[in-house]
Amino acid sequence: MSYETDQRIKSYLDTNQLSREQLCRSVLALDKRFSDVRPRHPRGGRDDGRDIEAIYRNDLIAFGAVGFVNQANDSTEQKKTITEKFKEDLNSALSADKKPEAFVFFTNINLTIGEKNQLIDKAKARGMIHCEIMDRERIRISLDTPDGFSIRFQHLNIPLSEEEQSSFFAKWGDDIQSVISTGFQRVENTLNRILFFQEASSTLSHLTLSIELNQEYTAEEIGHFRLFCSLYLKEPKNKILSILFGRTDRSNRMREDIAADFTEQKSGIKYGVGGGQWEQIIDIEDEDQDFEEEKYTKVGSSSSIGMDHVEFIPIQYSKDSLIRNPDGLTLRDIDEAMLLPFCNKSLAEKIKAIHIYSNGYKIKELCPSDIEIDLTEFDPEIPVVFSEDELKDPWVRIRPAGGYSSFNIKFFEETPKRMFMPKQTENSLDGKKS
Repeated sequence: MSYETDQRIKSYLDTNQLSREQLCRSVLALDKRFSDVRPRHPRGGRDDGRDIEAIYRNDLIAFGAVGFVNQANDSTEQKKTITEKFKEDLNSALSADKKPEAFVFFTNINLTIGEKNQLIDKAKARGMIHCEIMDRERIRISLDTPDGFSIRFQHLNIPLSEEEQSSFFAKWGDDIQSVISTGFQRVENTLNRILFFQEASSTLSHLTLSIELNQEYTAEEIGHFRLFCSLYLKEPKNKILSILFGRTDRSNRMREDIAADFTEQKSGIKYGVGGGQWEQIIDIEDEDQDFEEEKYTKVGSSSSIGMDHVEFIPIQYSKDSLIRNPDGLTLRDIDEAMLLPFCNKSLAEKIKAIHIYSNGYKIKELCPSDIEIDLTEFDPEIPVVFSEDELKDPWVRIRPAGGYSSFNIKFFEETPKRMFMPKQTENSLDGKKS
């Protein structure tokens, strides 16, 4: 291909100055010594001796000029023409307000080493720190490499031979595949984000926090447990400032609608699980309200059977009902909320990860490296009764690793993952009138 490339450089771009400049700019960009390579006039035009601007070795301002002749044949007359063109472009470049310290001259004439050195010496005598002459042979060498094949095809219309295709894809195949895959992934990520924010305006049907244990335990190994979570909104929504929800053993512990004494139930996750949820209501317009004191209003409770084997323990805040409540929270409302789980110490020591879900989305996943146990003594003062014997296994808080006080939900930084994609409704009447 070297002969064909040489012949095309001679005359294929005759009278097409714009394509000549684009070709030379692309060739210069292949040289790792030059960065920020750009045209002075992208669509062509008067350039005062600097068709190309660049930075040489991350420091020096560099100008590039293109001096091509039509039907190049390396005659003495053409070499004189190119020498004069070099001088004119050098003078024009040096007259610029910001004088270059490096100068690159492109030509489709082949010059001898001596002829190139004479031009370089002229440039250095005028104060240039660095000067290069990119004659036809140097341009051809750049174009006949895997890095230059695409430039050669684009500007000189020379297709790749089978051998060149093999060498091109051997060098760039993985990168091309990566660019394609990355491009599709970016599109998919953007569409997923658009879909999430569209659906985030829906009413918050549930917020579920599920702890994953570091192995499957028997009910006897878990025994008494208590797992709760408080979530504080960035700002009050429909007068709701924060929510509290959780589960513990003894299924009737939080059931005020049942007259039976829950203390008569057996303790331990094996014999039953009870759940509860509360909201802290704040009315900014109520001047008599004490904003310093956290007061929770119970908004739900539940009972369920016990568990013989335990690998996950979920807790849930849910306002889902047959009739949608327009005064509740939306999924979008928990953006930038602060979240703090707390539980008994023996349970905390068994936690492997924490998974948070809402409205069919996985909101957050906290791995072992993301969490740490705060053993500092504290009383959560939640509206649930526990015996002295149960509280011998003290409360601990699950905090973010690194000394932060609480976990944050930030949709700006992370797009929740949709857990399933909806099916398309079938239309058996396609093409028929109904």
